[in-house]
Amino acid sequence: MQSKPPTRGLLWLARLTNIVMFVVLMAGFLVTETGSAQGCGRHWPLCDGNFTPPFDLHGFVEYGHRFISSIEGILVLWLAIWAWRALRRAPEVKVAAIVMLVFTYVQALLGAEAVLFPTSPFILATHFGISLVAFAGTLLLDVRLHQAAQQGPSGERDWTWRARRVPSSFSLLVWITGAYFIGLVYLGALVAHTDTGLMCGAWPLCQGSLVPHLQGQLWIPYLHRVAALVAMLLLLWIYLWARRLEGRPDLRAASRWGLVLILLQALSGWYLVSTGITLGSVMIHIVLMTVLFGVIAYFSMQVAPQRASGGN
Repeated sequence: MQSKPPTRGLLWLARLTNIVMFVVLMAGFLVTETGSAQGCGRHWPLCDGNFTPPFDLHGFVEYGHRFISSIEGILVLWLAIWAWRALRRAPEVKVAAIVMLVFTYVQALLGAEAVLFPTSPFILATHFGISLVAFAGTLLLDVRLHQAAQQGPSGERDWTWRARRVPSSFSLLVWITGAYFIGLVYLGALVAHTDTGLMCGAWPLCQGSLVPHLQGQLWIPYLHRVAALVAMLLLLWIYLWARRLEGRPDLRAASRWGLVLILLQALSGWYLVSTGITLGSVMIHIVLMTVLFGVIAYFSMQVAPQRASGGN
């Protein structure tokens, strides 16, 4: 007996949770870029010991981030339980729900730790990386639930393009690229939390050289630039390979989006440096990076072999 397709209510909840998770990510980086991490003082979950925010910019930004994060915490738990019960035999649903749930609450604990205790930039960068993995888990759960509600070319239920397998070497390349991007994101967050974004000077060279003399923390922005170039080459490789795959329009489309987004990300990096790292340029950079990471997460799921979901 096969699982019933997800209800419209479950699909709406998945999409809402996905959108709110994206807003939480943007709000978190807004806290960092506006210097509002201590907008509520050394108090958590209350704000300066109160349920209401103080009437100043930093307090409002930090309180807003906590408020939307608390809503997301409820949505994540609700979605995980509902999705697990509705499609308990679908492996990807269970994995995505676990990733979403665990990383969401781990990021909340790290956020509390950052408020209550002095925290190094390395830990703060880890916090953002974990938040991005939580977003990826939420996105994939949303996508997988919507896939389960679709019908295949012959009317079969819970059919996806993954039924048409791809070479294992291509899948391995995609998964390696996905893991690599987690490291790239960590480096980018480390640049932000160490305020080293302008140390290299003009873009794309670093202090006018391909290989500058790395003094102090110059290695952080330099390594981020080199890693971003490697990421661009990896996505170009995936794009050229995906073009030759027969019967996989999903992968061809994802590879195009990945290539376009990494090029836009590079341009936003130039814009970020040329403007002296303004709030607007930073948020453009972060939005592009988050969407790109979502595309790569989707790609990573789509190259995995499809496993049939059985009964309830």
